[in-house]
Amino acid sequence: QLKAKKDADGKSLLHNSIVVWGSGLADPDRHRHEDLPIVVAGQGGGTVKTGIHTDLGQDTPMSNLFLSVLDRFGLKEERFGDSTGRVGQLG
Repeated sequence: QLKAKKDADGKSLLHNSIVVWGSGLADPDRHRHEDLPIVVAGQGGGTVKTGIHTDLGQDTPMSNLFLSVLDRFGLKEERFGDSTGRVGQLG
């Protein structure tokens, strides 16, 4: 439905959106939060590459992804949570 619906600029809502879907815990019994399967959908107005698989490694905090998503919306924050940098593989 996001792909079919047009936004004000004539492009699809999916093109102009970024949807992050996944879980914050890989093993909830142990509260482990590494090796998280995360899906990033949408193109963020053309700022996100699609159709790729990226392994960010176990030492990359999830908040690095969130910080990079904020960048795509023009919110240039220094840090977000426990972020250590940005995810360059998005765009």
